[in-house]
Amino acid sequence: MLRKIRAAALILTACLATLSAAQQNPTIKVMTQNMDAGTDLGFALYGLQQPDPRPYIDLTLAEVDASGIPERATYLAREIASQKPQIISLQEVTLWRTGPTPETATTVRYDQLQLLMSALADLDASYRVVEVNNLTDIALPTTSAGPGAVRFTDRDVLLARSDLSPAQLQLSDVKVHVYHASLTFGALTVRRGFISALARVNNQVFRIADTHLENKFSGVPDSATIQKLQATELLSFMRKWPLPVIIAGDFNADAIHGINGQGPDNTDTVSFIEDNGYADSWAAANSTNPGATWPLFLEDQQEQTYPFYFVNTTPWERIDLIFFSKLQVVSSVQVGAGLGYPSAASDHTGVITTFRPEQ
Repeated sequence: MLRKIRAAALILTACLATLSAAQQNPTIKVMTQNMDAGTDLGFALYGLQQPDPRPYIDLTLAEVDASGIPERATYLAREIASQKPQIISLQEVTLWRTGPTPETATTVRYDQLQLLMSALADLDASYRVVEVNNLTDIALPTTSAGPGAVRFTDRDVLLARSDLSPAQLQLSDVKVHVYHASLTFGALTVRRGFISALARVNNQVFRIADTHLENKFSGVPDSATIQKLQATELLSFMRKWPLPVIIAGDFNADAIHGINGQGPDNTDTVSFIEDNGYADSWAAANSTNPGATWPLFLEDQQEQTYPFYFVNTTPWERIDLIFFSKLQVVSSVQVGAGLGYPSAASDHTGVITTFRPEQ
C-alpha cells in the first residue's frame, strides 16, 4: 500500500512539474487557412457583365460541385486534429444554397463550416465556433438545366479548442467588423471584414484578428487601393490595444512578390503592415524559405471543347500570413503543401505559427 502511495505521489509531482513548466513557458499555436469556396468566381464575375449571366452561373455551380468540398473538409480536419492549434483563423468558409428562384434559394448544398465541424467531431478533435462573420451574400439565377438559382454566402470564422480549461484558453470581447472600403462589380458589392477577440492562453494575454482582404484584380486599379484601405481599418482597430497582437488571414498580398517575378497579388500591403509595427511570423522563422502558399491548383480553367476547372501547379505567392507584435516566434510551418487537386484541403496551404511571450 505504501509503495502505491509513493508511486502516486511521484506521478502527481511529475504532473505538477510539467504543468508548472508549461505555465512558465506557455506557447500559443495559431493556424490560418483559406478553405477555398471551390471556385474563384471567375465565370460568375464575367457572367455578371453579360446580358444573360445564367450560363456562367451554371458553370460556377458545376465547378463548385467538382471541387470536392466534403472531402476537402475531411482533409482539413485531419490536419487540425494532428497539429492541435489553440486558435484557428478561417477564410472562405462558404455556404452554398440552391432553390427555384433567387428569393427561395434556401436549400443547403454545401455548408463548409458544418462539414468541417462534423469532420472534427468524427476525429474527436474538440473545437468550438467563437464567431462567424457573414460577408458577401448573393443569389443568382441559373438556366433551366440548373436548380433555378444558386446563392453564395462568404464567411470568415474563428475557431478555438474546446477541450482546454479556462485557465489554459479563454476568448472574450469578441468583435465582428465589415470593412467600409469595398469593391463593386455592377450590382454586386464584395464585403470583407475581420473578427477580433481578446485571448488568454495560459498566462499570456493578446489580441487576435482573423481577416480576408480584397483581391487585386487586373484591370481594376481601385482593387489594390481598397485592399490597403481595408488593412488601414484593421490596423486602426488593433492599435487600440496595448497588448501583444496576432493578425492571421488571407491578405491577398504577396509577401515574396512572386517566386518567378511579380505575381498577380504584388501590392504594398505587406510592407505597409510591417511599417506599422507588425512582423511576418513566417519570415521570422524561415528566413531562407519563401514559403509560397498559393496556388496549389488553379481554378476557373476552361478548355474550348468542355469545361475543365482545375489545373495543379506549384505555388508562387505567399498570401496566407500571420503577423505579430510583442511576442516571439518559436516556429512557423505549412500544412497541405505539395498536395494538389483533388487531394488538397484547399488551393491554399495552411500556416501554423507557434509563439511564446517575449523574454
